Amino acid sequence: MKHNRSIQRCLLLMEQFRGNPYPTVADLARLTDLSRATVMRFLITLEEEGYVARDENRWSLTSKTLELGFAALESLGITEVVQTIVQALADEVLGTANIGEHHPEGVLIIARALAPAQRRRLHVANLRVGSILPSNSALYQALKMSPGTQHASQIYPPVHQISFAVRIPNNSPRVLSLAISTNQDELDTQEKQEQQIAILHEQAVRIGQIIDMGPI
Repeated sequence: MKHNRSIQRCLLLMEQFRGNPYPTVADLARLTDLSRATVMRFLITLEEEGYVARDENRWSLTSKTLELGFAALESLGITEVVQTIVQALADEVLGTANIGEHHPEGVLIIARALAPAQRRRLHVANLRVGSILPSNSALYQALKMSPGTQHASQIYPPVHQISFAVRIPNNSPRVLSLAISTNQDELDTQEKQEQQIAILHEQAVRIGQIIDMGPI
């Protein structure tokens, strides 16, 4: 099968904005190993289509690229309904909630929500949709749980955080997990932790059913 090199190089170009949101042509040429002329040709085409904008010698992605992101999330089953569930979980524990999917390097965050108090923090582990968490995270450990294990947990003493995660049951080959993370003071008793784990299981079932239905 022949590959379209132009499309591959254009996608490679757009990926570079993630680490440098306002690059110059020289920056992009260096990062992609493409000539400046080639980079400029792609940028002009993307600008004409409304996906990038320029400010003097610097370039940035426009909000139109979000349409691609929303389409991707829908194809993953992350609809507005699912995001609402994830947000409610984050709000309940005054922390964060994530949905993860198995990835060769760990677990890929495909949905994420933060409680209002967390949004006000300048630094929340620097995580976003698309981030990959390592194997020592609860979100990853839930993917690898042996039969009979109900949940995974992880304590992060330096930041006084605790995380709980469960598998998301679904009928597809996808391996998914759901996790919450919050300050240890929010779940400081066994009873509170068991209640939250029960809620996680309940919502994981709901999310799995929605994902099985496909985009709605």
